[in-house]
Amino acid sequence: MRFFSLETSCHRMNACFQGVPSVRILKVINKVVKSGKKCKKVEKMCLLLPTIYSVRKPMVNFVGEHTGKIDVKGRVPLPSQLKRQMGESEESVRFVLKKSIYKPCLELHPMESWQTMMAQLSKKLNPIFNKKHNAFLTEFSKGTIELMLDSMNRLLVPKNLMDFAGLSKDVVFLGVEGIVEVWDKSRYEASKMPQDDFEQLAGEIFGDDFKLYE
Repeated sequence: MRFFSLETSCHRMNACFQGVPSVRILKVINKVVKSGKKCKKVEKMCLLLPTIYSVRKPMVNFVGEHTGKIDVKGRVPLPSQLKRQMGESEESVRFVLKKSIYKPCLELHPMESWQTMMAQLSKKLNPIFNKKHNAFLTEFSKGTIELMLDSMNRLLVPKNLMDFAGLSKDVVFLGVEGIVEVWDKSRYEASKMPQDDFEQLAGEIFGDDFKLYE
């Protein structure tokens, strides 16, 4: 019976689970090995994954509006409520920070959801042979940086991103589905939409017969 190295297995598993971090795939393979469930072909491991390890866990939906303070060096603590919502995985301390496309704020993406999103973009875009796709991906990626929490649960925001979002002292963290928006407090308050405008926008998007809980 033939068995594959972990490296070879990882490559084959990647073909089955695009966008899943390699470190998680290796963990799955290790659990298969330790369980004693030998597979003649790596592809058969895919059949064992649902009962051994949840590879594609649901994306976190962040909840809440939280305030904080950023110092002159760009260090800002991540609100404990948001960190708790992420769980305790090793990936929970790794993030991607980027400029928002439509708003004067920053977007904080957990690494897992970022990789999932990029996998979806790669299915839609062909930046090598399509000029428009190439231009979009370049602009989308400008200023993007990977961050990790330090020992005091702080993020270090680089100066160029601080300048883009106008971050100076008081900041607001807003959970918006799988993203945390990072705002300068004064800009955040100025961006508030009048209630009448919000009601009109909701009506245009959902209509009168939309059933939210069905």
